[in-house]
Amino acid sequence: MGNSKLMKHWFIQNWVATTVILASLAGCASPSQPTRFYRLDGGETAAVMVDLKPRPGVVQLGVSPVVLAGYLDRPQIVERRSRHRLELYEFDQWAGSLQENLQSVVSERLQQQLKRVQVIAYPWPQSLNPQFELNLSISRFDRAGDKVVLQALWSLVERRSNQILEMQKVTLQEPFSGGDIEAGIEAANEAVNRLSENMASQIRRSVTKPE
Repeated sequence: MGNSKLMKHWFIQNWVATTVILASLAGCASPSQPTRFYRLDGGETAAVMVDLKPRPGVVQLGVSPVVLAGYLDRPQIVERRSRHRLELYEFDQWAGSLQENLQSVVSERLQQQLKRVQVIAYPWPQSLNPQFELNLSISRFDRAGDKVVLQALWSLVERRSNQILEMQKVTLQEPFSGGDIEAGIEAANEAVNRLSENMASQIRRSVTKPE
């Protein structure tokens, strides 16, 4: 009977001690880190109305969905630590779909630069049948040290004949100072702007006639 009481007393003491230790550890644990979200920006500062009605005599350019390399098709921001190693930032993520964000930004930038072209992002209304289509595939888009590297393949297609009018592979490097994520996002945004300018200059020569 005495042994039974001793065992019970020993069990209660150990249970109390374990509970105190667990409570202490829980109190020392830091709260979970909040996730930060980022988006690329097309650069328009004021509200802009986009007219999607067919405009007689105006060239229409359709922008297809952007094709992303598999490692980019995820919410986390990606940094290249070495030639073969990537790091995903669990608490720094794209707000929404990076694919849709890129398509939107590229379309906005092209429209800003191609004043005589009606730029329409896919899916376009049934009432529109763009004469030309832009296809964009991105094979690399990540931070690497103090720069962002963007590699893309784009083509301009005349839809009626299915003829490729332009096709280019582009590699852009955009440096930035400071190691924080936001500085890298600013550089990524500028790299997309430069890519859009590159495409616009080629598209302009192919789809518009000199006045």
